[in-house]
Amino acid sequence: MLNSRNIDDLRADVAANCRLWQQLCKQAGLAVLVTGTVRDEEYQMYCYNNGTSKAKVPSFHSVKAGLAFDFCKNVKGHEFDDLAFFSKAAAIAKEMGFEWGGDWKSFPDRPHLQWSAGGTYTSAMVRAGKYPPAMPLYRQPETDPQPDHQEEEDDDMVMYHLIKDMPDWAQPSVKKAVGLGVIQQSAAGEVNVYEPNLQTIVLLDRLGLFDKGVAGGAAAADQAH
Repeated sequence: MLNSRNIDDLRADVAANCRLWQQLCKQAGLAVLVTGTVRDEEYQMYCYNNGTSKAKVPSFHSVKAGLAFDFCKNVKGHEFDDLAFFSKAAAIAKEMGFEWGGDWKSFPDRPHLQWSAGGTYTSAMVRAGKYPPAMPLYRQPETDPQPDHQEEEDDDMVMYHLIKDMPDWAQPSVKKAVGLGVIQQSAAGEVNVYEPNLQTIVLLDRLGLFDKGVAGGAAAADQAH
């Protein structure tokens, strides 16, 4: 009777993704343990007789196929009683492309994962020697290296290049600042103002500081920078 737990007994592409799945689960704080990879017909019949399988002949678990593995929670006494654990571990596996036995309607099998190319290959096909193509090695989606708070800061640091592109509420104050020489304007009529400085310029104008002349306006604007 053969019931292997050796990941190397799986087909090479499935084995590679199985190991990667273990790593991803570990990163997610999930203690997974592979409990079975390939099996022979004698062990399959044993599973059928004890009610853990509805099939008498192995398919995805067969030695020739090597397309499935079983797992549990690696905590003594709680190997199979944590439904949330299986759902989380399965979510990672499904993202990678594995099919989860927990999604099956007629015979849910939460500890079971298999490569069926998106469900296009059935047990009958595998038993007939029709195996799915190689499973692509999973690659994690690239994430933005900047934290969310940095993105929010960048959103606040919008730069306005032309006076006409600025909000209506800011244009009168900016034009005053340009006239006073507080903000430099190019020959093409462009000015460069960041959003926080734009708000400060409007505030200084509303306080009447720009009405005191070039010196007063320039000094106040220097403090804003």
